[in-house]
Amino acid sequence: MSNNYRGISSSESHSERMLNIGHGSFVKLDRVIGIFEAGSLPMRRWRDKALEENRLVDATKGRKLKSLILTDSNHVILSSVVPQTLNERLTEKRSPSAVSLRPQEERLFVS
Repeated sequence: MSNNYRGISSSESHSERMLNIGHGSFVKLDRVIGIFEAGSLPMRRWRDKALEENRLVDATKGRKLKSLILTDSNHVILSSVVPQTLNERLTEKRSPSAVSLRPQEERLFVS
């Protein structure tokens, strides 16, 4: 039995990198444009407009809303993970493996 579904082929699955937005939900890393804190009035307006235009995705699973994620398709994704944590996850995924160019060595200098 072969898997002909376009989104799950083995060659694509290794090249696709995903961002964990909490509670078992993921977003394609290449699609994320911005991550915003959800508490301000402009963000509430943005969320309400996305809801009216059927572009809102709720990934909070009933937990308190803490961040809004904007995608390149103009969808707004709601997450219950704080923006700082999402940013750390995003920078870990986008940067190559954390290999320093110069090894850090402690040296004692005696005068």
